[in-house]
Amino acid sequence: MLMLEARSDQRWQVIFREGDRWQVGIYTPENTSLNEIVVLERHDRPELFLLVSGEIVLVLSKDGSQLEEVRMLPGKIYIVDEWHNAYRPLGKSGIALVIEAPDITTEYLEVSPRCRE
Repeated sequence: MLMLEARSDQRWQVIFREGDRWQVGIYTPENTSLNEIVVLERHDRPELFLLVSGEIVLVLSKDGSQLEEVRMLPGKIYIVDEWHNAYRPLGKSGIALVIEAPDITTEYLEVSPRCRE
């Protein structure tokens, strides 16, 4: 058995990987508000997000033209396959556990300021 701390002082840190099958990481969003988000990312396979502690708001978009804010709730699992980013409201603490494939391909999309209005 391996027991790991769900903590990191980085934005993203892989804490366990099983070869090319799956990996788990700790994610602490660097953004503290919707207005700070200037880029969305999308992967070629879904990711699983689980709030470990604190507060995190997922920012989701089907096509990059409209943003949806989803406040993560403890004990709920979020499967994300659309454009996304996240923030910690007012810079509060917030840690999520993320499970994904280790060999995902990532695309990036610049967010228009109009999307955040």
